[in-house]
Amino acid sequence: MKNYFKPLAMGLLVVFSNCATDELDSELVETNPTSTALSANLNSIIQAEAYSSQSGVQIAGSGSRVGYINNGDWIRFDDFDYSGASSVSIQASSGNSGGIIEFRAGSPTGGDLLGTVSVSNTGGWANMQTFTGSLNDDSTNSDLYVVFTGSSGYLLDIDSFTLSGNSSSSSTNLALEGTAEQSSTGYGGVASRAIDGNTSGVWNQNSVTHSATNEYQSWWQVRLANDTNIEEIVIWNRTNCCMDRLSNFDVFVYNVAGNQVYKTTITETPTPSVTINTGGVFGNRVRVKLKDSQPLSLAEVQVFGESTGEPVDPVDPVDTPTGSNPWDFFENCNQWKITWVDGSEQKQLCSQGEVTGQYEVSDNQDALIFSVYLDGGELGTTSDQTGYSRSELREREEDGSSDVYWTTDGDHALYIQQAITHLPINKSHLVAGQIHGNKSEGIDDSMVVRLEDDHLFLSFNGGDLREDLTIKRGYTLGTKFEVIFRIIDGKHYCYYSEDGNLRTAYNNGNANNYLLSDGGNTVLMDIDYDDVYFKVGNYTQSNESTEEEYFGRSDNYGEVYVYAFNVNHKGESI
Repeated sequence: MKNYFKPLAMGLLVVFSNCATDELDSELVETNPTSTALSANLNSIIQAEAYSSQSGVQIAGSGSRVGYINNGDWIRFDDFDYSGASSVSIQASSGNSGGIIEFRAGSPTGGDLLGTVSVSNTGGWANMQTFTGSLNDDSTNSDLYVVFTGSSGYLLDIDSFTLSGNSSSSSTNLALEGTAEQSSTGYGGVASRAIDGNTSGVWNQNSVTHSATNEYQSWWQVRLANDTNIEEIVIWNRTNCCMDRLSNFDVFVYNVAGNQVYKTTITETPTPSVTINTGGVFGNRVRVKLKDSQPLSLAEVQVFGESTGEPVDPVDPVDTPTGSNPWDFFENCNQWKITWVDGSEQKQLCSQGEVTGQYEVSDNQDALIFSVYLDGGELGTTSDQTGYSRSELREREEDGSSDVYWTTDGDHALYIQQAITHLPINKSHLVAGQIHGNKSEGIDDSMVVRLEDDHLFLSFNGGDLREDLTIKRGYTLGTKFEVIFRIIDGKHYCYYSEDGNLRTAYNNGNANNYLLSDGGNTVLMDIDYDDVYFKVGNYTQSNESTEEEYFGRSDNYGEVYVYAFNVNHKGESI
């Protein structure tokens, strides 16, 4: 017997419904009806108007739903696979008294009754709400009849329905006993909604989380009560709108020690859910993390496995590990190359692992470390021992095909979150991020952020273009800060913050309080030039000659921790 739903294989689904206050009510969501779980139709949104046959009904809502339904009417889905289904949720409305929806196998009257759902008055025919019921799957696959019963007059409209079932794992959902946390909360969408046992993705059912709008790489996580052999993770998406926000995201599992034991990247949008088979990993924390600045909304996260360890503290400090591989820190690892301390380059960073003493992931996996040692060893100097050493990224074309060069026309921005953690002993100078221009015009290091001893400042090509501009005196090594370089048609701006809010404020259009100014003028330089590109990392301003008797000591090095960075050349969010 066939086990697929033929009408749904023909195209995209279209869902019209209301959104939370942060969305447009008329937003259109297109979803692909491919199954993500046990059967061809389990956990997929089934559009009511995609029926194979009907009796008595008409298409309503400009083609978006089935309406004009009277007592005894039905719709049929041929050769429908409902194996594994234990519940159903329905998007329906009624401007009248409502009615009962029956799910029957094989016949609209004598077929086995799989389950029923009651639909009440929703205050209007266009006001869709979610109604749920249980299913008793005792029959083999067959034609599925959705039968409508009730009093006289039009009963209800139906937009879609979703069949749900238990996880393929025989174990229990341990997330229900866990503690949920998230990076931020927007519109009252608290983290605990994703472990409330309700998979409804409709916002007004109060079972969907929401992070702050435009937060960068929003995350949600659940801490399990015990160390667990995690076998399967099921992630349920918001469904009443905005489904495509949940795409291109990472799913992590961490153990009690805080080490990452599993990671996968999901590039497609769950419609409405995606099931992840981990293969069995031991951990107590599951994290879902976006790769961009979209709000994160989750209807439910289920974690199936067997508790095998002692209870763990569910309220231990929240960490924000990013990954154990350097390329996990990149928005696009093709877009950068690195210059090593010996002057050589690596242009393929998507597979470049850690390089001890130059390019490593921090112990708690939250930063990429760029180090330059002046100890006289293999990593101590450039090849001729005269130039300054660096472990520094250089911007390339987005596809990595070649080095990129742009002009100061347009709107260009570089964001870095970083901390300078160590300086050379004698000449305690270090550059941590810069705009590089046309060297033949004397505008090579056109604007850089530079630390000399405890003086943090902007340098403008060593003073050839203009004087230095102090950011802060008394900088303490290890202090995390954010900086944004921005050029708009030749006008150079710089933003600086130590409160951790700069990126969010910038993307929300209210970062003016973070602008550095020179005599009240926030335009720090107004000059046009070409051959421009951005650089990120550690350009230590020292070598064997400048370090003199200190050269060769193991504690003589420059070091920068980079927690996040990104570029944008379209005047958009970073």
